[in-house]
Amino acid sequence: MSFAPKKARREKQKAVIGFIGASGSGKTVSALLTAYGMMREAYPDASEEEVWEKIGVADTEHGRSLLYANEQFGEVKVGEFLHIDFDPPYSTERYNDAVQALKNAGCEVVIIDSLSHNWQGEGGIIETHAGMSGNSFQNWGKLSTETTSLIKTLTRNNVHILCTLRTKTEYVVEPNEQGKSAPRKIGTKPVQKDEMEYEFMINFVINAEHLAETTKDNTRLFEGNLVRLNEDVGSKLYKWLELGVDIKAEEAAEKAKEDEERAELAKEIRKLEQISEAHKAKVTEFEYKTKAKVEDFNLLLLERAKSLLETIEAPATEEQTN
Repeated sequence: MSFAPKKARREKQKAVIGFIGASGSGKTVSALLTAYGMMREAYPDASEEEVWEKIGVADTEHGRSLLYANEQFGEVKVGEFLHIDFDPPYSTERYNDAVQALKNAGCEVVIIDSLSHNWQGEGGIIETHAGMSGNSFQNWGKLSTETTSLIKTLTRNNVHILCTLRTKTEYVVEPNEQGKSAPRKIGTKPVQKDEMEYEFMINFVINAEHLAETTKDNTRLFEGNLVRLNEDVGSKLYKWLELGVDIKAEEAAEKAKEDEERAELAKEIRKLEQISEAHKAKVTEFEYKTKAKVEDFNLLLLERAKSLLETIEAPATEEQTN
C-alpha cells in the first residue's frame, strides 16, 4: 500500500481527558461540570434539560455520581444526566458496551467513572491475569489486546470521553498553618496501566483542595496553572476542540455551493424559455457560460430552452413597436 503525503491541517477533535486524584478530591464533580460547560457551549440556545441529556455517566462507583444530581455547584445545578449503573465484571468489552449504550442514547460527552476498575477491579485485567494458568510473563502479553481495545473505546467512538482515575493514596507529614506537623493525604500514581496516561489529550491531577494541575496538556490551555475544574473550563476546552478544520463540513459546504450555483443556472435557463426573438443571441452566450461550469442537467434544460425558442413565435420588441 502506497502512502499519499498531504499538508498538515488541524482538524476538529474529540476530547479524551483524564481526571486523576485521590478519593475525595472531586473527580466526579469536576468531570460533570466540565462536561456541562462543553455542551452548554455547543448548544447555547438549548434548555438545561436538553444540555444534561447530552451527558452520560458509566458509573462503576456504586451509583456515586447520582449523589450530585440536582446539587448546586457555583452557578451550575447538576441536572438529570443519563446514567448507567456499571456493575462487575469490569472487562474491556463491557466498558465499550457502556460507551456505546450512552452514545446510542444521544450522549455527546461520556464520563467513565471510573476507568481504574478496568485495571484493578472485579473481572478487570489484574484479576484476569491472576486467574490464568501458565507463564505469568507470557500471560501479560496475551492481555495486551485488552489495553489496545480499551484505547480504541476511548479514542474511536466519536464522542468526548472524560475518565476519572483513582490514585493510590499516601500521606506526607508537613507543617500546617499553625506551624505544627500534620499528615496530609496525597495521590500518587493513577490506578491503571502505566502507559494509559499517554492516551489522554489532557491529564488533570486534582489535589485535596479540589484544584487541578496538568501533567500533560496537548491543548496548552491549562499547563503551568492551578485551575478549579468547572463549566468555564469545559467551555474553553470545547472552543479549542472546535477550532480545527472540519473536513466533512468543508465537503458539505462545497457541495452546497455547487448545488446553489446549479440552481441559479437552472433558474436563468427557465427564464430563457420566455425570452423574445430579439434576445435569441443571449442563448448562445449563456450556452457558452453554462458549458464552462456544468456537465449535467443544466445542459439538458438549456437544450430544452433552445428547442422552444426555435418553435415559438417571438413577440415584437418595444423597439420594433415604436
